[in-house]
Amino acid sequence: MEVKCPKCGAENWLENQSRCLACSGILRRCTDCASYNTAGERCNKFGSEIDRRDAENPSLLSSSTNCLGYQCAR
Repeated sequence: MEVKCPKCGAENWLENQSRCLACSGILRRCTDCASYNTAGERCNKFGSEIDRRDAENPSLLSSSTNCLGYQCAR
């Protein structure tokens, strides 16, 4: 699936990569996932709490970066 990079806006094919080819930004963010509950700051699929800062600006060690349950909400 094609997703826009939250950092630079470039289109990227999500299944093949976790980072943007143009700017190296992380593509999988909890805030863009259909399973993320913004009000409760938690993942509805796995039942884990995810801090809003980490959900919006994940690092390479964040749970969203390599999440197998990620489903783009957009």
